[in-house]
Amino acid sequence: MKCFFFDRDGVLIKNYGYLIDKSKIKWLKGAIQSIKILNKRNIKVVIVTNQSGVARGFFTENELKEFHNFMNEMLLKYNAKIDIFYYCPYHPKGKIKKYSKKSNLRKPDNGMLLNAIKKFKLDPSECFMIGDKETDYLSAKKTKIPFQFKKNYSLEKQVNNILSKLDDF
Repeated sequence: MKCFFFDRDGVLIKNYGYLIDKSKIKWLKGAIQSIKILNKRNIKVVIVTNQSGVARGFFTENELKEFHNFMNEMLLKYNAKIDIFYYCPYHPKGKIKKYSKKSNLRKPDNGMLLNAIKKFKLDPSECFMIGDKETDYLSAKKTKIPFQFKKNYSLEKQVNNILSKLDDF
């Protein structure tokens, strides 16, 4: 099983900071096409995203799940889908007691990646990750997953470039 991991904000959709308003979802150039290309090649598409907005009391975990479901509803119109969303709702300085703690899910740690590897029986060498922050890179590195920072051009072009260089993808 092969897999592409993506950070969410700043990689697939515009980063507004603590986004929960569905009407503000703005897909970045080439993001939808990238997901569609990976779907057609039977490569899992997995999101790994820190969402401390839950711990900070900006939105609930249910609202976050609804937001992710809505992203997939939008993708369905293009015959594309994200296989699973992993998110970390925790933050050590959170206002909501239940979520105010350290967690190995929170990038730069790699709990979300390890959960996906276990669930889908993935080989890290057959995975790839694209993110836009140092924490994304460190999480991938800790898991021995090849990584690239999001480039300043279409994500579709970036994904196609990666796929063309990986012989067995």
